[in-house]
Amino acid sequence: MNGSDLSAELLAGGLTSEERLADAVARVLGLPRGRPGPDDTILDMRAAHPRQRFVKTCTAQLRPRVFLAPPLDGLDALAGRLRERRSRPEHLFVATLADIRAHGAQASEAQRLREAVDRLSTASPTLSARSTLSAGQAFFGGILLCVLLFSAMRFGYGLWALSHAALGLFFAAWTLFRLHILIDRPRERRRRQADERLRDETLSLPVGPMPIYTVLVALYQEEEMAEPLVRSLAALNWPASRLDVKLICEADDATTIAAVERAMSGRAGFELVRVPAGGPRTKPKALNHALPLARGDYVVLYDAEDRPDPDQLLEAWYVFCASPPELACLQAPLVIRNGADGWFARLFALEYAVLFRATHPYLARRGLPIPLGGTSNHFRRQALEAVGAWDSHNVAEDADLGIRLSRRGFHTGTIHAPTSEIAPLRWRDWRNQRTRWIKGWCQTWLVHMRQPVRLWQELGPRRFATFQLLFLSMVGGGVMHTIFVGAVLVEVAALLAGHPAFLGLGGWAILDLFNICAALAVFGLLAASVVTRQERRTLLPGLWTLWAYWLLLSLACLRAVTHLVTNPSGWEKTPHNEAGDARAE
Repeated sequence: MNGSDLSAELLAGGLTSEERLADAVARVLGLPRGRPGPDDTILDMRAAHPRQRFVKTCTAQLRPRVFLAPPLDGLDALAGRLRERRSRPEHLFVATLADIRAHGAQASEAQRLREAVDRLSTASPTLSARSTLSAGQAFFGGILLCVLLFSAMRFGYGLWALSHAALGLFFAAWTLFRLHILIDRPRERRRRQADERLRDETLSLPVGPMPIYTVLVALYQEEEMAEPLVRSLAALNWPASRLDVKLICEADDATTIAAVERAMSGRAGFELVRVPAGGPRTKPKALNHALPLARGDYVVLYDAEDRPDPDQLLEAWYVFCASPPELACLQAPLVIRNGADGWFARLFALEYAVLFRATHPYLARRGLPIPLGGTSNHFRRQALEAVGAWDSHNVAEDADLGIRLSRRGFHTGTIHAPTSEIAPLRWRDWRNQRTRWIKGWCQTWLVHMRQPVRLWQELGPRRFATFQLLFLSMVGGGVMHTIFVGAVLVEVAALLAGHPAFLGLGGWAILDLFNICAALAVFGLLAASVVTRQERRTLLPGLWTLWAYWLLLSLACLRAVTHLVTNPSGWEKTPHNEAGDARAE
């Protein structure tokens, strides 16, 4: 039924261990037991694929050795071939599958680490954030800065008025874009209801042979999250024999490694992957390091604090099966489970609700590029590898990957089974996380705008315009809102003091007021249209303070620009604990 083999089902069901199984196979075949040692050099690394059940090695004394972990289904045929031999082969040994895979992983570690760091920047240097600015961008940026400085000295008021007008019109376009999403909500609601009915009917049908599904989770200083994470992943509605879970830890993070080993002890399909220390110490580098060890044709990414819906993998697989190969990625919605625990968490939860329940489905339905969320991304592995996987130097690797998929002609869709997450509760944690996101969005915009003509050709006019609208609003939305609020306050103060039109804004002040009020109103209506009945009681009462939340975004944006210059690949860790409270690092 699952498309697996007998030995995999015995192990997944907990009916035996790999050691006992290997001992029994060795007795039946009349072969000695063994495991690859430190001096066993793999003769052909291509044969050390994670799905292989054997490995050929050579010792320091030039003795060839072959380690086997044969499936039970083919044991009779193998025993027959061995009986036909006149003498027992001295170079054959029965090993556990875990030992074979571990030896292959150890032998390929240095190569995987090099490729994890350099693969994209070497193969496609213009698409990597290894350098913040290209030579051309630095040159034209310098010229633009000189022109702006000259214009500011020569045409101070004119430059201010022109810049203010451009910002106002852009912000108005972003608000109108959200308004169109709001107007489209009834159609999306009907489509969602139809999809959910089809999903419920489909999930109740018997399924055929299942593919191997790889789950990647990068953990760093997350010892408290290991046990609940493993429980949550073990509860996924997917055959344990076809689940390949890689828990990825930094090699020098001893406490998290110990917690992960305790949590996954005795669970088939769970594996710990250690990432050697070295820069850049980022989540995408850890994922790239583990991806070659993945056995699945489908790959999903989760974070340590994630609690995915048990049916999420099934829904993603059904959608992939019913879609053309161009559908390379599916984004599951992220839901904040501690939204009622504080002001930051409440507004954070509303942001996620608008993004994952309204904006992403809107973009997906129209074939527009989607800046992926950092977790719950389901990939066809072939497509993921075709675009170079993740950029180890980009701290918003998810958003960047979504754009690279779109540039290569792939599509991103959405599913309905959610993943619950934890939002930061404290100012410092929220600020650090938002700084990293905005810095990564800046990196992504700069990377893809190195060759704007080529980007236009690959995306087309409509998707190119969407890319600009999404990223410039994500990066500068808070700053623009602060500018408009400040300009209106100055104008009001000037009027009260008897100095009308102090800044000479004139009619632009009306645009500022429209941008402030319309943006808050449209976001509020969008949020009200997507939240659940329970969330209405806990989240919506905080909407009236959204203006302050957006003002704080401008501080994170200024900090992000500073970090972009001083520490572009620096990764500020967002701490979590199972209670949902962010703790100080």
